[in-house]
Amino acid sequence: MRIVSGKWRGKTIHAPEGTATRPTSDRARETLFNILNAMLLKEGRQWCDISFADVFAGSGGVGIEALSRGARHVICVENNPVALRCLRQNITGMAGIEVISRDALMPPAGVAVDILFMDAPYGKGLWQTALRALATAGWIGDKTLIIIETDNGLTEEVPDGYEMVRERAAGRNKFLFAKKRREI
Repeated sequence: MRIVSGKWRGKTIHAPEGTATRPTSDRARETLFNILNAMLLKEGRQWCDISFADVFAGSGGVGIEALSRGARHVICVENNPVALRCLRQNITGMAGIEVISRDALMPPAGVAVDILFMDAPYGKGLWQTALRALATAGWIGDKTLIIIETDNGLTEEVPDGYEMVRERAAGRNKFLFAKKRREI
């Protein structure tokens, strides 16, 4: 795996051996960030305005991609020791990226981020539980864009209080884009 674009374009991302993690492919990351670039352009925003959280970060490829494109601050949340070793190796020498070694289902108190990406193990309901926990801990604001990576064959629903704003297939995977539901 390599960083697709930005300051660290071409940098190799090391991932753990085996099936403990399932890194987002270069092609899927490129699709995701093309969508995000278009959304930011439409809103008149730039990457330097964005705080980004990569939850269930694994080796950190998605978070590092956001940092490489100029995100102002990136937080990676991971609790698997093997993945954490790879993540820390991958971010050596990078400023603006923070690693939180913690279970995403029990996050520390935080501040709302602009974009929150989650790539939890598929089909276990973990991202829904983590979403609720992150909201309670303060990570999700009214304008936070939430992105969930899941298997293309799964039908996923966002929890009450959230609305799906977009869905996009990317090979075997798909990205679900959601926001807090606006109260009328």
